[in-house]
Amino acid sequence: MTDSYVEINLTKLTKNVRAILEKYPDYRSYIGVVKGDAYGHGMRAVKAFHNGGIRYFAVSSLEEARDLRSYDAHVPVLCLEPVAIERLQEAADLDLTLAIPDIEYLRAMLESDVKHSFKLHLKVDAGFGRLGIKDKGEIKEAVHLINNSVHFLEGIYQHFATAGIFDPHYDNQIRRFKELTSLINLREIPIVHLGSGVSLLAHPKIDIATATRMGLIMYGYNIGPSSYGSSVKDRLRDLRDKRNQRKYHLTETYKDIKLDLSPAMSYKCRILQIKDVNAGEYVGYNAEYRAEELISIAVLPVGYNNGIGHANYGRVVEINGKRYPIIGEIGMNMCCVKIDNRVKLTDTVTILGGGISLGRFSRSSGLGLAEVLLGIGKNNERVYLK
Repeated sequence: MTDSYVEINLTKLTKNVRAILEKYPDYRSYIGVVKGDAYGHGMRAVKAFHNGGIRYFAVSSLEEARDLRSYDAHVPVLCLEPVAIERLQEAADLDLTLAIPDIEYLRAMLESDVKHSFKLHLKVDAGFGRLGIKDKGEIKEAVHLINNSVHFLEGIYQHFATAGIFDPHYDNQIRRFKELTSLINLREIPIVHLGSGVSLLAHPKIDIATATRMGLIMYGYNIGPSSYGSSVKDRLRDLRDKRNQRKYHLTETYKDIKLDLSPAMSYKCRILQIKDVNAGEYVGYNAEYRAEELISIAVLPVGYNNGIGHANYGRVVEINGKRYPIIGEIGMNMCCVKIDNRVKLTDTVTILGGGISLGRFSRSSGLGLAEVLLGIGKNNERVYLK
């Protein structure tokens, strides 16, 4: 085994999606998002998700789709990014569902000489400002063109810019989506997917949605909003939210949703060296850390090359169930931990997992939740557990 490694518990992935589908049974389709190499968990996760009940998947590229197909040759797969026209034959060979981001792309796809009947999903830009059609006349035209072709309009969708908990963007995007699709009959399109894991947890089901996409939630993270505490700052936040709720007539927000989820990924490493640092001596680049007294440190074989990030905002690791602080600046391949005499050279260090939650890891590294999983999952050996 390598100096640092990621453990992926496949059984937990299966149990997570079973718990989600049991709690939210009102959709015809559940689309499991496995872009970013399944958020760093590897495409081997697809079988675990399929065992839990996911029957549709979404990737970002042909390369990801090809990797996925090595684990499941027949499951429907939506490529969220538009496939280059000159690579449509590759998409056909992989039997992919295509995303249609604009009318020009659609026309070019329809004019291609690839002999294949594709399933298509129209991407609508209802306020995210990225890919998608934002003219209802063009959406009507796109539906007409597809319906008069050999291809099948299976889906239509959009992405939310915010979770809609503190602001009106979520509700505005729902209204905008309905306006942009007002010239077509949504009931004739089998899969209408607007939401994500956070909207699934935080809001009532959108009336026009027949499907939902899920990312982080499948991997074991309850990303729904929680109630505030009793501090003065928290009470002020609560008053702010209630004021915004009245001011913008926001959709109801659910908090403290109970869902039986377990993170499937943990990150561990060995110790390279244990040594003493005298009072007044420095540790690491830029002499950022200066020992005020005699201390012991453990040198770990992980750094930003392993996906943990360069920053250190109070980061800790766990050794034998106890937390120890990382000190000094994190290097490319190494960092240092202040320890006590209970730590031995043969001990295993937990960097993510155990008592180190993804949220804590994210805050201490200055990285987003998905960014953390992707970084450590793709930059370290993976060990799969059942």
